[in-house]
Amino acid sequence: MQCKSCNSELPKNAKICPKCGAQVSKPAGNLKVISIFGFVIMLIASMLPFVQSGEEVLDGYVPKAFAFSFMNISVPVMWYLFILLLVVGVLLVVAKKEIFSICASVAAMIVWVISYFGFTYEIVVGKTTGGGLRKEYTTLMDILNNGYDGNTYHIGVGVYVMVIGLIVAIAGVFIDVLKHFKKDLGVDSKYLSNSINQSLGLKLYYYRGFYLMYLPVLIMILIFNYWPMLGCRYAFTRYVIGNPYYIGLYHFQTMLTNDTFFWRAFRNTLILSIVKLILNTGFAVIISLLLNEIVNMPFKKTVQTIVYLPHFMSWVVIFSVFRMILSVNSSGVINGFLINVGLIDSPISFLADTRYWRGTFYVMNLWKDTGWGTVLFLATLSGISPDLYEAAQIDGANRFKRLIYITLPALANTIITVFILNLAKVMNLFESVFVTKSSAVDSVASVLQTYVYDKTFAGGNSDYGYTTAVGLFKSFVGMILVLGCNYASKKVRGRGIV
Repeated sequence: MQCKSCNSELPKNAKICPKCGAQVSKPAGNLKVISIFGFVIMLIASMLPFVQSGEEVLDGYVPKAFAFSFMNISVPVMWYLFILLLVVGVLLVVAKKEIFSICASVAAMIVWVISYFGFTYEIVVGKTTGGGLRKEYTTLMDILNNGYDGNTYHIGVGVYVMVIGLIVAIAGVFIDVLKHFKKDLGVDSKYLSNSINQSLGLKLYYYRGFYLMYLPVLIMILIFNYWPMLGCRYAFTRYVIGNPYYIGLYHFQTMLTNDTFFWRAFRNTLILSIVKLILNTGFAVIISLLLNEIVNMPFKKTVQTIVYLPHFMSWVVIFSVFRMILSVNSSGVINGFLINVGLIDSPISFLADTRYWRGTFYVMNLWKDTGWGTVLFLATLSGISPDLYEAAQIDGANRFKRLIYITLPALANTIITVFILNLAKVMNLFESVFVTKSSAVDSVASVLQTYVYDKTFAGGNSDYGYTTAVGLFKSFVGMILVLGCNYASKKVRGRGIV
């Protein structure tokens, strides 16, 4: 190992450079991701009930199922202090000061204990004559011992999750999972480009100009992407404009056990998104392979441009085009052709019949999005060395064998990467369905995003808390899909991209 000050060779286990006297620092360790995961668990626990009733019924806007957490504490500053300590703990882990992060996690736990035993929590018991909410305040110990309004209460799931999060946050400091994914090169950490091996402070200082340029973008991301994420707390509330109040896990219980329309939308989302993803990826690969075989470059570029152009059209335009083509009137090209050749006797309503809507939806998506995928796959195909094809041809491999043993293996990494990236958007299906569906095909066309839209804006009694819970559940399922596909990628090609 070399001295970072004078670059002279250092004796083994030296603490001070014998030439310049500089102190030899230890190589930077790996990021303790398990500890960060523990802080995230503690954050989730702060929104779960600390104390809750066994009742699960709401009486209009007044809950009979009372639940208590940081979200209805009488002194909200305690919750903000708790969250601040969690953020500090995560930053300390990122800065490779893991031992100090234990202090942050313990301090957060102390704040939680003080809040649990030393402060009162609000209960919504009705409405005032002016339409506002009438509240009462009580301590958690009193509610556990004496109950309220004839209901008995017990310790909520948030307490157990909080303890688990604290254990994981502390234990994760001593667990290094990244060492199983990184080889020890025996090189001084200052010469390694991998961010896992670099000191965060040295990296920030060395690239200070770039980080300064990135600062405005970071501020915009925090304001427009991460700040709205704080709204996920409304999934645990009955949302009243200007004064939402906490009701615990009631929305999730209703959504998962009693809402048949939610499960129909969830099933449709998975079916439409996954089939669309497979078809789009498959057709993009096929068209890319066909285009790659074209020798005439002007013709190849022309075909590629024509295939790619629909990607720039909005879904409103695409739906208008297909509505004219598939019209049941005399202007409908498809119905007119099918009647003329004798395949059908009467026009088919492709966009208003549950038997044909999904097929029509897949065709519209193929026409619009296939060209976008061909750009990525053609770029990969152009990077394959012609020497491989020439050597295979000399060895007697025909066109099909060259496709199987050279082209497709070279495309495999790109196909998996595109599939994983698009899988992250599986649960975000909205615009393409929203402009094409109607009440007649709602049973096969309703997806989670349109369900949230209808529940929020189409009904006379909007329930923002419930739709936020649906959105939070959707995000969780999307995360599981991405992590599962990334794990499969590691098994198939030896590494993932997440």
